[in-house]
Amino acid sequence: MKKIILGFSFLTLSLGSLLTQAQDLQVPAGNVIRTANCVINDDRFSFNDVVERARALEFGENDPDSIFFRRPIYLSADYNWDLQIALYYPSYTEMVERRVAAGNNAYGRLPISCDAARVVRSVPITDPAAAGDIENQTAMLTRFCSYTDSSSLGSAYSRFRTAAENFSDAGNDVLMSIWLPGLGGPLERNWDFVLSEVGPEVTERLDMFANGYRPFRNNAEPAFSCNRPSMWVTAPILQTN
Repeated sequence: MKKIILGFSFLTLSLGSLLTQAQDLQVPAGNVIRTANCVINDDRFSFNDVVERARALEFGENDPDSIFFRRPIYLSADYNWDLQIALYYPSYTEMVERRVAAGNNAYGRLPISCDAARVVRSVPITDPAAAGDIENQTAMLTRFCSYTDSSSLGSAYSRFRTAAENFSDAGNDVLMSIWLPGLGGPLERNWDFVLSEVGPEVTERLDMFANGYRPFRNNAEPAFSCNRPSMWVTAPILQTN
């Protein structure tokens, strides 16, 4: 069994880490998410209006498994978009086949203009099936994270799984996932993955950190770090799986 020293920092504080002797957990394949940033190009429409109109569209077998519209709440001033659209597919192959079969779809009827799309691979840390569908609109946090030289996806995934279990034991449960760069996006980036947390309890989790809670009990050399979180509201448009 090899020794793994892992750690990560949220906000400007390190969460600390445990020195453990264990094999890294197997990283699941997850699914893929196609995202695009958009502006609302009609002043008569709000985010909620666009969500309502999108939910009224007709969907078929070639549409994504799930669609979410995300509204920025607290993000960098560099983010100048009104919303982000996220389309979930089970695999790259399914995404390409469905989009080719769908051709020109009904999204063009929405009063929005979007940038070039990009695709990430989403690795679930907690079980999405256990959480069920996301209802109405809920809070979402995202953080850009980077590995240290001693870290890897497997070790980061194992560490986040441990963190999720400790949070759950403390009475705080949210959907957690790791997003890995897939297709498109900037050629140069200063991060390795994005940590996503979704659910009504994400704000309580921020309060737990502010009050001194740490999901790991001992300090150790950090193996990856995450910057300050960005906050969104995510609204489900379509959920079939």
